[in-house]
Order: sequence, then structure tokens, then C-alpha cells
Amino acid sequence: MSEKTLIHRSNEAVKKEVSSYNQLYEDANSIDKRKDEYKTLVTNYYSLATDFYEYGWGQSFHFANRFRGETLAESIQRHESYLALRMQLKPGDKVLDIGCGVGGPLRRIANLSGAHVTGVTISQYQIQRAKAIGVPANCQFIQGDFMQLPFEDNTFDHVYVIEAACHAPEKAKCFAEVLRVLKPGGSFVGYDWCITDKYDKDNRDHRETKRLIEEGDGLPDLKSTDDLVVDLKAAGFTVEESRIIPEGDIPWYQPFIGGDSYFSLANFRTTTIGRWFTRNMVWFMEKTKLAAEGTIGTLEILEKAAVGLLRGGQTGIFTPYFFFIARKS
Repeated sequence: MSEKTLIHRSNEAVKKEVSSYNQLYEDANSIDKRKDEYKTLVTNYYSLATDFYEYGWGQSFHFANRFRGETLAESIQRHESYLALRMQLKPGDKVLDIGCGVGGPLRRIANLSGAHVTGVTISQYQIQRAKAIGVPANCQFIQGDFMQLPFEDNTFDHVYVIEAACHAPEKAKCFAEVLRVLKPGGSFVGYDWCITDKYDKDNRDHRETKRLIEEGDGLPDLKSTDDLVVDLKAAGFTVEESRIIPEGDIPWYQPFIGGDSYFSLANFRTTTIGRWFTRNMVWFMEKTKLAAEGTIGTLEILEKAAVGLLRGGQTGIFTPYFFFIARKS
């Protein structure tokens, strides 16, 4: 975790962000409020969660299908490289990453392809972290809202998104913005979080799992795979391919339950035991004022995410990587 969360952030700032975030989930039926206040919701979430994501996950904040013999890091790198392949990127292409986080996938795709990749995130803190990590010559990071992209029409050859469109209050409007900035003939490629056709809205356990994922991950309303395709078409895209990526030999949710070498910190930190250890470490640091007061509240939010994601994966009612390729005519 970076020094900003552990030392330099004020108690009041962290407590205010945690309180504001939690208020948006106090009422299970407050979806409209979360949509209306999505900027506050998502900005606060990533101000609070980014350091913990880096601590437990690295610079690429996403899941991946995984095969026997692959490390978690290798599967994540392959998952990112697949997007570059499907976009058929070449040196000189102008590419946009919407919801870029701290830029792990962006740097990899730019390095692999030689394309110029621009990353957009609504979080100013993630921009700060991205720049602190490093900005290659063919990359740039811009703070912006993917519901109102700060670019001229027909600017980019290709656009991609990795598990970020789920934060949009209205995906069709987000996708319409992507269509606007994309050049004719350009592709929009990505993975997104969705509920699957196994989800039963009349099943109480399914509804609770969906709620945990939303509340633990800063989502206004988790939508279905079918909804995503409908929204792409409504925005004006031609959808060339859409499917849930097939599971590998190791389920995507394996990091939450362990099974990899416990001698690897990257594997240990995301397990139940690792999260327990982190919680107690942060509790001690908060009590001794090494961490801002309210930091433990962030971990409570993220634990809801872990529980919900694990349940969603094990029951098959949720996927983190519904893949699509869409094109602007």
C-alpha cells in the first residue's frame, strides 16, 4: 500500500469517504440514487480501494481464466494480450482504455503493440498513482468520465475496456460516448462484469450475492450479459462477437480461496487467511495512527466484495469476463 493511505491521508478525509460511500448502499432499493451519484460513488471507492488493490493484486485490477502451469500473473498478462490481438493493433494506432486504473493493462498493451494508448479514469488518485509508477513514451493518463469523454469525435482507431463498464450508471450512454470518439471501422473490445443466465431474481441467495458484489465493488447496478449486448446495439454498434470466456483449469475466483503457494505474497494476500492477516495489520496500524482512522472501514467494504465474488463464481451466477467485440460502421 502506498504512503498516502497509510500515513499522509487525514482521518477526516478517509472517514468522510467511507461514510459517503456506505450511505449509498443503506437502502437496498437505492439503485436510482447510486446511478445519480455515480461520480461520487466510483471516485470514493477508488480513492479508498486502489492501494489495497495494488497490495493484493498488483497493477492490473482484473481477473482472468487460468490454465494448469500458469501463475496468476501470467494468466492476467495473457488475458490483456488477447485484447491487443483481437484489436489487431499496430504501431501508430491511437487507442483508448476507458477505466484504466493505475495502468497495468495499458502499459502492457502499448508495449506489445507499439500503439499509442490513452487511459481515462474518473479517479484523480489513480492518475497520481499511474504517473508515479511511470508513463511510457507511447502512453498517457487523463482524468475523465467515460460518460462524457473529453475527446473530439472520431479520435481513436480502437477502444477497449477491462472490467470497468460495470461502473457506468447507464451502459448504453457510456457506449454511445465510445462510439462518438471511435473512428469509422474502429473496434470496441472488452471484458465486463455481468450476471449470467443462471441468476434467478426470485432466489434470495442470488439477490444477496449480487448485492455484496455491488456494495463491495462500487457498482450502481450489476446487469446481465444480454443487457450488455442490447446496450451496445442501442448505442449504434454492430456486435461481432459476445461470449463468456471459457473457464480454464483453475477457476478465476481461486485467489480468494487459496491453493497456490503460500510462500508467494501475491497469492497469500487475497486468500481468506491473507485477508484476515491484512485486516489485523491494518487494525493495529489504525490504532497506532500509522493508518488513517477509517481505513479498516475500507477493508470491510472489500471483504463484502470478496465474499460476493466467491459466491458468484462458485454458483455460476456471475462472470467477471463477458467478452465482446463491437464495431463502428
